[in-house]
Amino acid sequence: MAAAPVKRIDAAGFEVKFRETIDPWNYAASPFEAYKRGVLLRACGSDRRYGRALEFGCAIGETSRFLSPRCLRLLAVDASPTALAEAERRNAGNRRVAFRRSLLPREVPRGRFDLVVLSEVAYYLTKRELAMLMQKVARITAPGGRVVVLHHVRPFGDASQLPALAQARACAALARTMRRVHAASRGRFECAAYLKPR
Repeated sequence: MAAAPVKRIDAAGFEVKFRETIDPWNYAASPFEAYKRGVLLRACGSDRRYGRALEFGCAIGETSRFLSPRCLRLLAVDASPTALAEAERRNAGNRRVAFRRSLLPREVPRGRFDLVVLSEVAYYLTKRELAMLMQKVARITAPGGRVVVLHHVRPFGDASQLPALAQARACAALARTMRRVHAASRGRFECAAYLKPR
């Protein structure tokens, strides 16, 4: 007998996850998550510093802690109020970072950003939603700005689309107007960085 399909997770589902377990993916203690975060930070450019940065899907703010020293201002967004409250607690006293609730792809912050990070988010969106988000990312990235995309590429149950396909679609959308400056494939996940022309 075939297993019943898992329903795609939505904003309410993420809120339930974070209420049940404040760190459902073990961002704070997992060696794998720390390794993946290191790959993401290298893709941001080890010697680069940014004015304004935007992090999509910040969850409990663990990656935000490592991104914020590279930026004058980091805006980190997520759909879960519980995750955002924990992110604020973990980053208390860090005046470089602000957290805000955002439902993607409709609610994308306005303004221009020198760095945009999209990590473990794309596959939770439908193909149409991801296309809409990537159009907005292209618009809000400042000339000379960098966009970093990192996603698992192995299938799992509650995604809206195959993870590898979501990463490929996000990268293809960026490649239309930006130049790829970094790529890393690590078996379970892939990471790429794109630079917007000045």
